[in-house]
Amino acid sequence: MKKYGALIPLAWLFPILMSAMVLPGHAAGGTPRLLVELPPPCNTPDGCTLSRAGDLILSVPNFNNKALMQAGVIDKEAPATMLCIDKENKVSTWYDFKGKDLHPETGKVGPMGCAFGPDGHLYLADNQFFFNGANKSRLLRVRCENGKPVGCEVVVEGFIVANAVVWHGDRVFVSETILAPIPKETPGMGKAPLYSGTYGFHIDEFKNGPVKLSAWRADKPDAHLIATYASSGRVGFGADGLTVDGAGNLYCGIFEDGVVYKTSFDGTGKVLTTRVFASDHQMACCDGIFWNKADNRIYVADMLNNAVQAVDMSGKVSTLHKNGDTTGADGLLDQPCEVHVRGDELIVVNMDMPWESDLLANKKIDKPYTVSVIKLK
Repeated sequence: MKKYGALIPLAWLFPILMSAMVLPGHAAGGTPRLLVELPPPCNTPDGCTLSRAGDLILSVPNFNNKALMQAGVIDKEAPATMLCIDKENKVSTWYDFKGKDLHPETGKVGPMGCAFGPDGHLYLADNQFFFNGANKSRLLRVRCENGKPVGCEVVVEGFIVANAVVWHGDRVFVSETILAPIPKETPGMGKAPLYSGTYGFHIDEFKNGPVKLSAWRADKPDAHLIATYASSGRVGFGADGLTVDGAGNLYCGIFEDGVVYKTSFDGTGKVLTTRVFASDHQMACCDGIFWNKADNRIYVADMLNNAVQAVDMSGKVSTLHKNGDTTGADGLLDQPCEVHVRGDELIVVNMDMPWESDLLANKKIDKPYTVSVIKLK
């Protein structure tokens, strides 16, 4: 990349021009533009999905509250909420969490990955990790009538980090980013791996109150755990984005290592294999992932790189777009965490939730809080 810099006399033009180029190993795709600027209280957007009406439902956990209060940017916490971005890209509140929806111990809710089930209700990962890491995270069901939310209830308890949610038929899969805390490093023994996984549930299991997961044991995992992954531990977050292809194969992205795993099933839903599907030096991180039927590719939010990657069905990785640190005001990527396809548009949610790390391109929280879009054709 540096060899191109010498050809451009104005250094400030370099990142702009490079973001519009398609280089070898890069997928064709336009430069991101701004889809919407979120209302100021919505400081940390995360997961999203499409409703049957074609509206984008966006989860906003507002995990940046504490940092923004410490910096004096806000004087009180902004409550978590669910937004709707309609087909005309107008933003409105879709669901405000009620007091009874909040975790009884933490008094908070952390909405992340979400997906509509075959029953028409929205299933939502409630990540309690940033409030209490002792297996307090949950899977929630936002009950809907005529497509409108009317209430919220718990359907699964006992995750440490409930993260992504995806349905296939009558089964819902939820990624668990931390199955067990990483042991402290033993001098001379190197860093221990991080274990994470994916759970699967049948919709009928939610008829009789919440499913209660047992704490993870390598020798006796919960019966709902369908896949376990070991990763480097370099960030401390493992299993993240989930998606299902047209043949019913499940894919899970590993946040800290930029690896995508593929799980295949037999006709009864029993796991046949779980194996590495995609791994490439240019893909540093796999946050949200989405299989797109139209071009048969999986799109990956590469949060560490401020990038979106594209993976074909042979596992080949190419970069759709990558940019440096930015506020996102012009629509460029600002720590992307989620991707979703709407028609011929790739929707990219910018979480903008940095931490101190040399691995992370985004260095600070900054307004505006945005959702970007990339034209796919």
